Amino acid sequence: MTEHRLYLKTAAICLIVGSVTAFVSRLAHGDLPAADPEAALRFIASHPFYAGVHLGALVGVVIAAAGFVALAGTLQQPAAVLLGRLGTASALVGSAVFATDFATDGRAGQTLAEAWQGASPTGQADLVDAARTVFTALQGPSVIAISLLWGLPLVLFGRALALAGYPTWLGWSGMVVGAVTFAAALAQFLRPSLFPGVLLYGLLVSLALLWGAALGIALWYRARHVGAVSGTPPAAAAA
Repeated sequence: MTEHRLYLKTAAICLIVGSVTAFVSRLAHGDLPAADPEAALRFIASHPFYAGVHLGALVGVVIAAAGFVALAGTLQQPAAVLLGRLGTASALVGSAVFATDFATDGRAGQTLAEAWQGASPTGQADLVDAARTVFTALQGPSVIAISLLWGLPLVLFGRALALAGYPTWLGWSGMVVGAVTFAAALAQFLRPSLFPGVLLYGLLVSLALLWGAALGIALWYRARHVGAVSGTPPAAAAA
């Protein structure tokens, strides 16, 4: 196996496994009513594996980020190389912010919910205030993580893929989903009440993760059907 194909297959496996793991974990997380701290604590207290789904999402994001690193190593067209490096930088920073956000949410949320369940009415009120502080503090990191992890990298890698001869639909769909996600995340940062959060955290993030899995499948196909030269379309490789 050539080095180029090894990188392609590594990127494919990481993007498929990472995206699917993060998607399933976020689906299992459910819609936390963070705007109502008491309802959020009740939600977490009844969740069978709240901290665990956060850990699953973290693992998925780290694996997917490794896929972007490997993908960037396959690009050779000068502009695509630059875009790949910028996309990798954004994904790695986004992964770090996401890890901080989700680790704090998963561990602190479950701890507060467990304490709230066994507290007196006065103690429960204090814990609700504490939860409000935690959830408010996490609003900023959560949307910044989305913008840097599932917004900007899709725009940059989408364009890089188009330059490297990948299917047109793959590049443009990445750019569109990434641009909308990036803009929506920044809008939520500036004005949290501008639109329902489920559109960003649910719909757009899910589309970004599905695109990541589709990219992984495309990379696996490319690794099997093209030559060792990066950016060579299947038709040219077969000629």
